[in-house]
Amino acid sequence: MKGGKFKPSHLFLGIAGLLIIEAFLLWFLPVVAANETFILIFAILGAGMNIYVSVEAIKEVQGHMRILAFLSLVVLEFIAFFAFEYYFLLLVQPASFPTLTDDIISLLLHSSMVFVFNPLYLPATLAGRTLLLINTLSALGLVLFILQNIWQLRPKLSEPT
Repeated sequence: MKGGKFKPSHLFLGIAGLLIIEAFLLWFLPVVAANETFILIFAILGAGMNIYVSVEAIKEVQGHMRILAFLSLVVLEFIAFFAFEYYFLLLVQPASFPTLTDDIISLLLHSSMVFVFNPLYLPATLAGRTLLLINTLSALGLVLFILQNIWQLRPKLSEPT
């Protein structure tokens, strides 16, 4: 992130903007809303944005506690983003997850469980399976990013204790 000081709000503003554009297009362009591919493309864009901005931002975050706080915020944002993606898919294709309800707690719980690679609800359609795959692969990428950054917090073995 060249040119300016990174703030954690930059990550959230980018993802919120993406969700607002997606919701706007789904609401006002019914032809687009009938296409699950549209939602899957936004899921890929959001996952990519999340990981890219996180990787760039961690370079500017200083201090152990700030890094842990930032990584926690990244995980929460990631889970919330995919909860919205499941909600959008349920709007367009209700049969994609027949047992997943569209209340916020169920969506957040499902997104959380996918983040730890244990989905609660199995998809019944190709679009549902694809969204679950996108969510799982991007969660794997985010977990690897987090583990790499937490590893850096460990004291160096050569330093005296």
